[in-house]
Amino acid sequence: MVDYPDTVSVSNGTTMTFKLQTRLVKIRGGPDDEVLQVPTHWHEHHDEIITVLEGQLKVTIGGKIKMCTSEDGGSFIPRGVPHALESLKGVPCVFTEQTRPDDFSDRKELFFRNTFAFPGGPMKAGLLPLLQVCHHGDTYFVFPIHFAWLEKAFVQILGRYIAPLLGYRLKYETLKKGS
Repeated sequence: MVDYPDTVSVSNGTTMTFKLQTRLVKIRGGPDDEVLQVPTHWHEHHDEIITVLEGQLKVTIGGKIKMCTSEDGGSFIPRGVPHALESLKGVPCVFTEQTRPDDFSDRKELFFRNTFAFPGGPMKAGLLPLLQVCHHGDTYFVFPIHFAWLEKAFVQILGRYIAPLLGYRLKYETLKKGS
């Protein structure tokens, strides 16, 4: 049983709600709201499905850009394929993110909870704590020239070994308080 709030703030104007095996993202799209930008990354152990329920979302999969709407159905992102997401300024959007295999869902929720727990958001977290979260969440950022083995080594060395050695700890190590 999860002991944390069902909904967290992602950025100004954007929230994420954790549901069983699904993450629901709501982008208000107001004039002063931030654009949601998820940088290009890939996953080794899970696939993702992005489904736009309302509005539009720019989804890049394997270098191909697609403007997704509710009429498109889900966008399947296979493991190992670089992908990115971006909302449109001033455009409200609601979408879901799911993982396959389904049993990866708890790990994915922990990844998002830790990512959005950084004061000021993940872009202000600092490299080592962010890579520590990425290591635990099966997330590897793509370098300008994509070499998966190098990107994985970068996250493993800095996020798995160096960050904890320097005293960095995840805020959420489990979905249950006090565990």
